[in-house]
Amino acid sequence: MSELGIRLKSAREEKGYTLEEMQKVTKIQKRYLMAIEEGNFSKMPGEFYARAFVKSYSEAVGLDPDMIFDEHKEELPQPKRERVDLPPRVNRSKPRTVRRKSRFASFIPTIVLVIFLLVIACGIWLFNQGNSDDASVPREQQQEQPSLEITDSVNEENETVDGNEEAVSNASSEEDSSAANGSENENNANSVENNEEEEEEVAQSMTLDSIEGNRSFYQLSGTDSFEIRIEVAGDSWIGISNSDGDSLHEGPHTQGDTVSLDVSDESHIIFNLGNVTTADIYINDELLEYQNDDAGVRQYVEVELES
Repeated sequence: MSELGIRLKSAREEKGYTLEEMQKVTKIQKRYLMAIEEGNFSKMPGEFYARAFVKSYSEAVGLDPDMIFDEHKEELPQPKRERVDLPPRVNRSKPRTVRRKSRFASFIPTIVLVIFLLVIACGIWLFNQGNSDDASVPREQQQEQPSLEITDSVNEENETVDGNEEAVSNASSEEDSSAANGSENENNANSVENNEEEEEEVAQSMTLDSIEGNRSFYQLSGTDSFEIRIEVAGDSWIGISNSDGDSLHEGPHTQGDTVSLDVSDESHIIFNLGNVTTADIYINDELLEYQNDDAGVRQYVEVELES
């Protein structure tokens, strides 16, 4: 057993923690905790995780991680620095586009109906004007013709009046039909707009609730589904567990890996991320934006589904 392992184990025993309790506090598997106390870092998934686990262990038992690293730097493995070129987070995020129906579009059926009615009214007026001019000619001729043609002129005027009344009746029927169609189109447009507004109201929302150290707490609302997808762009340890501490997934991952889980039967999920710069979390295809910039690369993210 190394000096570092003896020191950490003594601090744990002073706190009264068992290895099982330490596993729940640090979210580190028991076999890795035992390897730290034994000084056997070869059992770790990598040099980066060895130092990260020692830091979490030290914080859990009340020791200063920086002091531990300085005093026992010869016992700890030194991580190999690798530069990973990552695309800007803005390029990797998927913009969520919400289409809003233009309010002007809802007035289009009304405008079309008004124009149509004006055209019909103008047509009726012009038609009546033309008939009035035509009707005046027989009256003038009647004054010049002998009295024998009076009967024929009266008959022609009666036929003209009957024709005008029939045209007005037909135009009124067409106007009523057009008004009914315009009203139906306007109702359909309003129904579509109301449906789109209802769809916008039920859209899911994921908001930051609070930050405590290297832990961030988010609230997920407006949805009953809870589907997880993690896209990995570099080396990172990823652990996923529920509120009871049951592990749903854990292990090291490399660039190109994708972790997908459907946890709709859970209401609280905890993410243990060894390197947040290389792991993007998507909840129901929506990117979770990390907002705990001061916590470093290793962070815990907790998401609670509001019922």
